[in-house]
Amino acid sequence: MKRTLTLILILALALAASACVKLGAKPMDKTFYRIHPVRTGSARADSGVILKLRRMTVSDLYNTRELVYQMTDGRIESDFYNMYFVAPGNMLTSELRSWLDASRLFRDIIEPGSMVIPGLTLEGTVNALYGDYSSGSPAAVVALQFFLVDESTPTNDIVFSKDYRRRIALSQPDPAALVKAMTEAAQSIFTELESDLAGVPTMARKKN
Repeated sequence: MKRTLTLILILALALAASACVKLGAKPMDKTFYRIHPVRTGSARADSGVILKLRRMTVSDLYNTRELVYQMTDGRIESDFYNMYFVAPGNMLTSELRSWLDASRLFRDIIEPGSMVIPGLTLEGTVNALYGDYSSGSPAAVVALQFFLVDESTPTNDIVFSKDYRRRIALSQPDPAALVKAMTEAAQSIFTELESDLAGVPTMARKKN
């Protein structure tokens, strides 16, 4: 009987301590971000090409909704309390689709699985997407790689490919400034990509 009472007392004290911890601790709120480059240039002449835009793949190092930081000594950290609202691959694909649609460069932009036969297919990879805090000059680093593929050819010829990399200094070393710099980097890359795509010779041939 004495042993039973002792066990009950121990359990009661444990529950009371647990309740105190829950009531006394204030949970930290998560903050969600979106990389949202905005196109401001004039619309281009319609190439007449139907483009299939595949979902962008992401390097395993950065394939997380949490913001990723490169620290000193090769350390990588992720931020549990500061996150993208959606996964980076889906987010950047959606933003690129909106950007190219606003450019009016393509007649239509379709998704994989569509019954429409495209003229060209654009594939992209996110090779870097992080805040670099490994030195005294914090910066956002964004690196994207694109391939433009002609799937009407027997070997799915790559008619254009290019790597784009931007490093944008942070106004201050905090998550909001990091996402703002990432947005600036993505906007710069999308601007250059659009110009490069407009100059691809295959675009003109597809139109004809």
